[in-house]
Amino acid sequence: MAVLQTSDVMFLCVFLLCAGLHFTTGCTEAYSVISCSPGESVLLHCRDENSQHKDVQWQRTDIQETQNPVNVIKDQRYKDRVQIHRNLSLSINRLTVDDTGSYWCNFTELLHLIIEGCSLSANEASESISRYSGESVFLSCLVKCSTRYNPDKIRWKLPNNREINQTTNSTELYTLYQGRFHMSGEKTGNFSLLISNLTEKYEGLYSCWINENQHKSFSLTVKGCTLSETEREPETKYPGDSVLLSCSCKDPKSKPESFKWTQGTEVSNETLRYRARVHMFNKTTPSNLSLLISNLTEDDQGTYICTVNNKTSTRTSLTVKGCVLSKHPNTLISYPGESVTLPCSCEDPKTKPKHVEWKQAALNEILVSDSKDVSGRFQILRDSPHNLSLRISNLTEADGGLYECTVNGKQSRSINLTVTANKGRRGSRVTQRPDHQDDLTYSTVMLINSEKHAKKQQQDDDTYSSVVYCTFTNQDLYR
Repeated sequence: MAVLQTSDVMFLCVFLLCAGLHFTTGCTEAYSVISCSPGESVLLHCRDENSQHKDVQWQRTDIQETQNPVNVIKDQRYKDRVQIHRNLSLSINRLTVDDTGSYWCNFTELLHLIIEGCSLSANEASESISRYSGESVFLSCLVKCSTRYNPDKIRWKLPNNREINQTTNSTELYTLYQGRFHMSGEKTGNFSLLISNLTEKYEGLYSCWINENQHKSFSLTVKGCTLSETEREPETKYPGDSVLLSCSCKDPKSKPESFKWTQGTEVSNETLRYRARVHMFNKTTPSNLSLLISNLTEDDQGTYICTVNNKTSTRTSLTVKGCVLSKHPNTLISYPGESVTLPCSCEDPKTKPKHVEWKQAALNEILVSDSKDVSGRFQILRDSPHNLSLRISNLTEADGGLYECTVNGKQSRSINLTVTANKGRRGSRVTQRPDHQDDLTYSTVMLINSEKHAKKQQQDDDTYSSVVYCTFTNQDLYR
């Protein structure tokens, strides 16, 4: 068996001493009492040289307490912080004030460990947290101090290289973060941070620091609104209809910080052209950003854009099919005292123009319109939305002239009306047959009396009647 030289023994001793100092940097030991600061590490030597590694047990109690010892290896307070080495020593990392106590290996002499200062609960821990926009998150930062010590040099490091500390007052916090941040009172040792009404810009790494050697980190992810679609199928509607323009987040739990609908200008009840015609659903369902527009007009036609958080958007093309005027005869002849209908209508019976007006060119003034409906001789027919025809009653010769039907200030149709006096043959009245009168056949019966011929004088005197039938139709009557 090889014999160790003196130099080898000295080298081994220096190595072991350095190894021990690695775990006890900053700690002091005097008569089985070891004093350390929070956040440091310590190595406790097992002085039971006869113990086997598989049988060794490290236990502890509070100082001056000998009852109810706990197994250091199994106690959750030491999870991921303790280790038994091959020489049976116990190392404890990231010391806290709560680690103060009496330790022993099997039944050897007690070692008293005293931690003086302030320690951070769950030091060096890292936690990943996920929240939805609009929700709140609580980031725990609890500090415990030993006797004669008060919390000092405590701060929060925030994303974007910002930080707040125990001297930051609530007014300053409100100004910086619009009232979303709230830090608990330092007198209780609770420096936890509450962030409310989260938005995507607040995600990132948050860490609570004490004395620059203890910290606890939180990686915060804020799930925002991802739109279900960026391009929607075109919508086609008629004036007076309603339309639902869809826009929603994929995740029904998400709540965007902001969104808006635009079509040239912003679409809302605050905008004059849309006032009292717009309804949105986000107040009851935050992820539903759809837009309902009622009582559509041709002016509502265009591309509507739903924009979320000033970043992503979805588009919908809306077509509002307006009135295209039909072609009608442009000349009518009628007669005094009668009624006449000047035709004007939309090609599609589903269309309903926003505005219609009739003018007589000679007068250059509006006779009647949808906003000026006169109950006198001039009336717009209302039997269907697309029928814009004008009915004039009790015609006079002065009513003759050029009439113009104009729709939405864009399209127009002109009709020339001639009102002529009676000039029928044999005194009959010349007039235009009313449109509503049915075709009838009339018969005239004429009675002719005559006496019997002279050559038949010998017979009794008889009187004979001849019946002559004249047949004509209603059309003949008005020719």
